[in-house]
Amino acid sequence: MIQLNNIQKSYYQQGKRVPIIRSVSLSVDRGEIYCVIGKSGAGKSTLLRCVNQLVSIDEGHIEVDGICVDGLSKSELRDFRKRIGVIFQHFNLLESKTVWGNVALPLQLLG
Repeated sequence: MIQLNNIQKSYYQQGKRVPIIRSVSLSVDRGEIYCVIGKSGAGKSTLLRCVNQLVSIDEGHIEVDGICVDGLSKSELRDFRKRIGVIFQHFNLLESKTVWGNVALPLQLLG
């Protein structure tokens, strides 16, 4: 299960705070599929990056399978990320590999 509770994230542009994510809360149960949609710049990618902690949150709480991910050490975060899969917006796949080859590559690197 993925739980987001009152997630907030801002960036700073030219010294001014720009809120990107404002008080987002949601729960995704195991096996459920959700689609995050919105206009360009609405914060969709930032929200997903907050879940895997590629971007830290300003306020709120994120829990994945009972693990509080917003409080993990670097070592714990590395282990957590090994257990999840992410397909980024622009894919960044290797053209010389098949789909299976792209999926298998990080697993091969982990041993």
